Amino acid sequence: MEIRYLRYNRTVMSPIPRSKRLSFSLVLLVLFAFLFVQTGFAEGDAQAGDELVISVLGRVVDSQDQPVAQAEVRAYISGVQQDLLISGEVADVAQTDDEGFYVLDLLVSPEEIEQEAVALEVSKEGYLSSSRQRFARREIVRMGEMHVIRIPDVVLARVFNPAFFLAAGIFVVVFGLISMSVLHETIAAFLGVAAVFGISYFIGSSNSDFWIIGFREAVGYIDFDVIFLLMTMMIFMAVTSQTGVFQWMAYQTFRLARGNALVVVAILVTITGVTSSILNDVTVILLMAPVSIQIALSLDIHPAAIVVPEVLASNIGGAATLIGNPPNTIIGSYVGLSFSQFLVNMAPIALIGMVILLVMIRWLYRSEFDRRRESPSESLMVRLEEGARITDPKLLWKSLILFGLTLILFFVADQFHMPPAVVAILGSTALLLWTRPTMGEMLREVDWTTLVFFMSLFMMVGAIQEVGLIQLVAGWVSNIAGDNLLLATVVIIWVSAFASAIVANIPFAAAFVPVAVYLTQSLPGAENNVLYWALALGTCLGGNATFIGAAPNVIAAGILDRAGYRLSFKDFSRVGVPVTFVTILLPTIWIIIRYFWIGF
Repeated sequence: MEIRYLRYNRTVMSPIPRSKRLSFSLVLLVLFAFLFVQTGFAEGDAQAGDELVISVLGRVVDSQDQPVAQAEVRAYISGVQQDLLISGEVADVAQTDDEGFYVLDLLVSPEEIEQEAVALEVSKEGYLSSSRQRFARREIVRMGEMHVIRIPDVVLARVFNPAFFLAAGIFVVVFGLISMSVLHETIAAFLGVAAVFGISYFIGSSNSDFWIIGFREAVGYIDFDVIFLLMTMMIFMAVTSQTGVFQWMAYQTFRLARGNALVVVAILVTITGVTSSILNDVTVILLMAPVSIQIALSLDIHPAAIVVPEVLASNIGGAATLIGNPPNTIIGSYVGLSFSQFLVNMAPIALIGMVILLVMIRWLYRSEFDRRRESPSESLMVRLEEGARITDPKLLWKSLILFGLTLILFFVADQFHMPPAVVAILGSTALLLWTRPTMGEMLREVDWTTLVFFMSLFMMVGAIQEVGLIQLVAGWVSNIAGDNLLLATVVIIWVSAFASAIVANIPFAAAFVPVAVYLTQSLPGAENNVLYWALALGTCLGGNATFIGAAPNVIAAGILDRAGYRLSFKDFSRVGVPVTFVTILLPTIWIIIRYFWIGF
């Protein structure tokens, strides 16, 4: 989303809308005038009784210096509200744009300026109205026939009205419903959005204290970069999965390891981690888990000894890239971070995590790996081999070629200022044109439920951002960290890891990324984006602690349950919690050494 890139990103520049260019140009013009042009009125500029058109521009921010959009600006002369001239049209109210800027023309007389009778007032629902700001003659800049004044930033303080508590309460309830598996996550998110809109329109339309967010504003919070990236990668996986390549890889692993359980698990876990870094981790688990259960039976070990490590590997490996894990996709798209930036900064963390996981598997499942077992039955081996054939080699080669080209384009996309979603759209479109699959089947393979969940989730996050909950959390973290970037980094890692273990990491990442944005803008030295890597580390790896922490965990538990192997919350956490603790502790040390001691 271009406006979001402009607002938050320090390295990626997107095209600036014309209205924004006008606002920024006027600001620069006024600054130039203050430095090089005479200020104030010269004697004889205007005769008594003459009226002047004063161009007024300024900016409205909240208490954390974040822009306040759609704030209303009114002008008063001697306490009487005046008409304004905005883009050549008469209006009684001016509104700020998405960056908090406003520009208006006001017709006044020199006497009124001399008496400082002109004042501006700014207001918005959910904020305390500003006191009326007066401006004096000496503050006006004359440029030719123009008279311009730059009003100092107006700071609006939040009001914790009923809308704040209702939006916060709805969000907490939705989190609880998702985390405790009371409702499907999409239904829960839909319910939350419906509750927000119901309160806003039925009650808030007549009482502004209950207005949370409108439909248009909520849709504006949907990050379609994330939506289209996920959708197009799902299309890639739908085409590739028809070839049977993942089942073939799992069976070949079994053959190469010659039945050694520990070697088989280590190879399968490595394959899952690497594959999850370049493909959606949910899809990887859907493809790997069923065949892994069959391999576990052939090895005479409990299927959880393979499937659970695979799930942990999918979350760790997915942390390496922008497209591997949904929290990364959310963070990268919201901030404007590139595929290359994620790979350079997160791949070492994922590599450390994978090494830790492989070492800990041997210890956590030692009873399974040390037990003597008989050779697998011949009938089971035949069944495994039959289900692990590459069914369409031609389609596989086409998929691999285009996926390789798409990965290359991910790396060079920065040179064309191309968002990741555009790269994925180009690659998936080329694949569809080359392979010509049945579109009805392809559309059925796309997980529309997940996409609707993401869209509903973005609107929910927009609601709590509109009422100020995000700013409150940002202030809380900021108060803890003070001006200490190192402390803020550690706090974000462990708070996000703990929260992701209790609730789903996807909604937490979507809710917390604005906090990381604010801290990055306000803390000295945060220009290296370390807080974003801290958030990605905490959410991706923290979701490994429980089977409700990340989407692959829930899916794997369901697959095991359908195969007759119940995976309880306790059984998963017995493995997930120690792995999560160590895989976050050591990468935290790595981040401290890399970004604060070495400084690269």
